[in-house]
Amino acid sequence: MDTRGTLTVIRAQVPMAEMLTYEQHLTSATGARGTYHMEYSHYDEVPHQAQAKIIAAARAERGQETVEEV
Repeated sequence: MDTRGTLTVIRAQVPMAEMLTYEQHLTSATGARGTYHMEYSHYDEVPHQAQAKIIAAARAERGQETVEEV
């Protein structure tokens, strides 16, 4: 976090999935006064717990049964 006059600047690396609803949360938290800028940083491996949720959701969407994890 940095302070620039009356502004607070926050720099962070955040997974893209977490950014999908960020604008709504920022607007709500700041009374529509907050702004943000997002830029690509890098690809990274999805954590195991998140992988399991993504795979289960995809299988459920396709109507497939859950297969034992490897």
